[in-house]
Amino acid sequence: MLGAMIATTSCSQDDDILAESNPSVETGQTLTRSAANYEELAVDVANVKYQVTSDREARPGEVFMNFLKGSECAPAVEAYVDQLRNEAEQQQNGGAMTRTAMPEFTAGYRYVDFNYESIDEQGKLVTLSARVCWGLDLAGQEISPKYMALCPHSTIGSDSEAPTKDGLLENALLQGDRLLIMPDYLGYGASKDRVHPYINHDLCTRNSIDALKAGYKVFADMGKVTMDPDWRLYVIGCSQGGANALAIHKWLDTHLDFAQRWRFEYSYCACGPHSPVITFQEYFKQEKLDYPVVLPLTLKAMFAAYPEILGQWKEEDFYSKTYLKHKNVIDYMISSKEYTGNAINNEIFKIFPHKGETGIKDGKQVWLTDILNPEVMNSNSAMSKALFECLDKNDLTKGWHPVHPIHLYHGKSDTIVSFANSEAVMAAFPDMATLDIALKGTDGHLFTCAKWMGNVRFGRW
Repeated sequence: MLGAMIATTSCSQDDDILAESNPSVETGQTLTRSAANYEELAVDVANVKYQVTSDREARPGEVFMNFLKGSECAPAVEAYVDQLRNEAEQQQNGGAMTRTAMPEFTAGYRYVDFNYESIDEQGKLVTLSARVCWGLDLAGQEISPKYMALCPHSTIGSDSEAPTKDGLLENALLQGDRLLIMPDYLGYGASKDRVHPYINHDLCTRNSIDALKAGYKVFADMGKVTMDPDWRLYVIGCSQGGANALAIHKWLDTHLDFAQRWRFEYSYCACGPHSPVITFQEYFKQEKLDYPVVLPLTLKAMFAAYPEILGQWKEEDFYSKTYLKHKNVIDYMISSKEYTGNAINNEIFKIFPHKGETGIKDGKQVWLTDILNPEVMNSNSAMSKALFECLDKNDLTKGWHPVHPIHLYHGKSDTIVSFANSEAVMAAFPDMATLDIALKGTDGHLFTCAKWMGNVRFGRW
């Protein structure tokens, strides 16, 4: 804890993240906006305290090199980054793409990393970290942001990949027309000794909203410019961050007074596990995994969040006998926060080789039964029902109705986060959601996320 340096945000611990939508505002209604509401935001952040841990300037090339040095990246994706500008300029936009103007040129960025206070799985106060950044022009002068972008990040394994550690490609999404706020999440940065609440959408939402308020206050206190008078708030994210972006959207649309003050416009979510239930159902249908670390990440998060549901078991009960022989190794790799998700996946692939076996790619896939106790995959078992009860608590396709537009981006060939997730959102909210489908041939998970980043980076959304 930061003690006197940090105070609870204006959103109390008893604030129900799953509150029902404001009945006084009908779906699709345009919210009234004031010309300048800095005073209203000042009230929202009045009790927010923060502690700056780093304040520096960076150039675009430095941002990308830090990413390459700080994290593992598939060679195909590294090569693809070089093509993003050309594709972003030529790509046909679907209904989701509404910000089509090219953003203002940025010669550099100001990065401010800070600690702030939020809550953990049990509602207890915890110190977290985040980054807020904005642009610099050729003369090194700060550029007045035209809008805010709250960007929850994609799945990571190592602390070096967190936004405040420069190792995440989302750092490169900044352009001169945006104030970019990126939380590290619980479990990374200032709280790297904690279990990360993977797919716990409600908790990641609370941590992100608290980061939004603290990040804006850092900018308001330290920036040499103010927001453009007509600024807007957007929530963006891909993969795990895509689902968290939709979860934040849900919170904003069930806290409409807050959404109005913060001028929320829409979310732009790519390849997200919006329905953890569907995500795992699709895994069970596939019977194999390309990104197996999601299983221990999810189980650890569910056990931490829902002891009242899973308390009759131990985490070990959910794993196969063979996996249990190696569980300590994988647990250490996860808890140490020294290994990327790809490195942990590769360790799992080594544990379960499938050379010459039909229907599975050796060194790139494992069977679910390699890792899971078969009882978990039996939908009639108490163990399976309990797990899916936990997953269902984080399903973003029900229990609310959007007031602001949801814009989705996904690829049909995604085997890491099934395309069925975005289909479920479209089916649940056909009047408020649009879906842009990645071109066939480059519609796997990594390629689609890379193209989504290109759309955001170059203003094609």
